[in-house]
Parts: sequence; structure tokens; C-alpha cells
Amino acid sequence: MDHNAKPENPKPQGFLPNGYVVYEPPKVATAPLKTVKAGSAPHKSVKPKSKPEPIAFPAEGYATYKQVQARLQISNSTMHSWLKQKKNQLPMPVRIGPRAMRFSVQDILDYERAAREATKVAAE
Repeated sequence: MDHNAKPENPKPQGFLPNGYVVYEPPKVATAPLKTVKAGSAPHKSVKPKSKPEPIAFPAEGYATYKQVQARLQISNSTMHSWLKQKKNQLPMPVRIGPRAMRFSVQDILDYERAAREATKVAAE
């Protein structure tokens, strides 16, 4: 049967009590199923997910957004939210190229130190 040809008028197979006519769906040609060897899986093997390697924070110079996020243990959205806030005092990134922004490592370490001291003062 040609797939583009219009089907012939189907013959009714029966009637339902509410007056509807029951039709048998047209037969569709299907490809034969592939045989699977005994003992083999029918799907591709899945590699177990490995843990991502920790992101190293540089001792000096500049750090990327991901390095700062890993150091402060914050998400991407939290970091951008903190950068918009004036009261949080998260240091602003420095533009080191036309499309590259980095954070000064010394500024981030100073921010951590100040946040730790503010937490100690608030706890006392």
C-alpha cells in the first residue's frame, strides 16, 4: 500500500450502544524487530557519573567566576545577586580583556576576612 495514497473507506466493525460506529484501524507496515544476543543488553552501556574535580583557587593574581563561586560556596545566581547589592560589598570583577572578567584574589581574601570578622562581632 502506498503511504501517500488515500485509504479506502473502512468497513464498520460494529456499533456501540450510544450510536457510534466502531472501525478497525488500518494496518501499518512495521520493520522487523532486531534480535538481541543472549546475555547482552539491548541498550548502550551507561558510564557512571564521576564527581567533578574540585576547582583550585589561585594564591595570587586573578580568579574566574567559577573559582570564586567554589571558594565562597555560592551559586551563580547568588553571586550575581550579591554583585548587584551595594550592602554586601562583594568586590567587583576587573575587566582583563574585551570579553574576560576576573576577580582580584587579594580582594576576595580580604572580603572573606571581613565577613568572618563581622560574623564574630555579631555573635558576641
